[in-house]
Amino acid sequence: MRRGTLILLLFIILLAVGASYVDFWPNGKPHYGITNPFTVSQGLDLEGGTTIMLEPTANDMSKANAQAMATVQQILSERIGGSLGVKDSTVLVQHVGSTPSIVVELPKFNGNQQSAISELLKTGNLQIWNTGPSAATEGQSFTASEYTQYNPGNKPLFTGNDLNLNSLQVSQGQAGDYVVDFSMKGAAASKLGTFTANNVGNYMTITLDNQVIMSATINQQLPGSGQISGNFSLTQATQLVNTLKYGAFPITLTQVSQQTIQGTLGSEAITRSLLAGGLGLGIVILFMLIYYRLPGFLADIALILYSVMTFAVFKLIGVTMSLAGIAGFILSIGMAVDANVLIFERVKEELRAGRLMASAIDNGWKRAWPSIRDSNTSTLITCAILFAFGSNFGATIIVGFATTLFLGVVVSMFTAVVVTRTFLNLLVPTGAINHPALFGLPAGAIPAPVTTLARRRSTV
Repeated sequence: MRRGTLILLLFIILLAVGASYVDFWPNGKPHYGITNPFTVSQGLDLEGGTTIMLEPTANDMSKANAQAMATVQQILSERIGGSLGVKDSTVLVQHVGSTPSIVVELPKFNGNQQSAISELLKTGNLQIWNTGPSAATEGQSFTASEYTQYNPGNKPLFTGNDLNLNSLQVSQGQAGDYVVDFSMKGAAASKLGTFTANNVGNYMTITLDNQVIMSATINQQLPGSGQISGNFSLTQATQLVNTLKYGAFPITLTQVSQQTIQGTLGSEAITRSLLAGGLGLGIVILFMLIYYRLPGFLADIALILYSVMTFAVFKLIGVTMSLAGIAGFILSIGMAVDANVLIFERVKEELRAGRLMASAIDNGWKRAWPSIRDSNTSTLITCAILFAFGSNFGATIIVGFATTLFLGVVVSMFTAVVVTRTFLNLLVPTGAINHPALFGLPAGAIPAPVTTLARRRSTV
């Protein structure tokens, strides 16, 4: 047996054990630095969630053109994924008459919803002001005109655009409270150092959406960086980081309505989908076993490993499963078997031609690989197109289908290239080639291989 085959077999066993652990044991708790709790969430069609309608404020209605609404849509999508941690959300721009609005659908969104939504809807306009010898009251609205003498033209010293977004992070201050670390980028870093050096003893005030977060005394020169403190909890500090990281809205939004909706399909659809998937998998396993015999049995083991590994990938990245996503996963099972069928047919052809087992496997796989590569690549390209279409037009059902099918096809290519081929190589030293029935072939279909020495003797 080839040494590489044993190494690959050990790798496959370790991978199967790891995938099984992810599938069955974490119980929804984060592990090993992965923040996602190893779960597969259900989509809005299965479990329901929250729907929110947003509109520009009256003052900003004239600014709500197509470009501004598209920017808000993008920032909202990023904030929802980063701040709320809600997967498979929908953010749609629509028009009711001449009034533009945004509809947000959040599957399985619960907890302190109003507080989280309020944080989500903050415009995110960070400003840093010079308030001279006076401290602004934290939590109150900031009136720039009161500090015009320190801020010519009522313009702030810095804005959120001056922040180095990669530097934003949450840490604990000396008092045990949570603070947000930041640093400036480009010329703003040296400007902050110069300003703080010249204003030791005065106050620097940070506002967010015109509300004072902190007003702190400048004790020393700051080296282009600092901290934002405001008696934050960990959640509040994290939400502030996400608000700043994904940028400020070009317009101010107001919440028009909010409603909780029930799943349109519910648990019965999940049960039927699982039943359909189980029946489909069982029929495929039975067909491979009957038609291809021993290689079919090995393919069935590879197919089970494929299902375990694919589901583990779904849990690792926190895929939200809608009914369309489940359909994509089931469809990918057929794609996984397709590669095995191509390989086995080519191997059988090589065996009929009198090849040795090792040679038949190598040649058969090489002949099958172009078809496997091209068919799977075509499917992956189609998935990418569907994903782009669904993302741009807010069709999350299409996105879910494309995502699960894409991941399934990628894993199926791995199982075909590595797992199935490794299992076939295990047959080389067993003498299975002497029993055509094990390959679904009639007796005598595999001729006795002719060695080079025999050929030489026959020519003498």
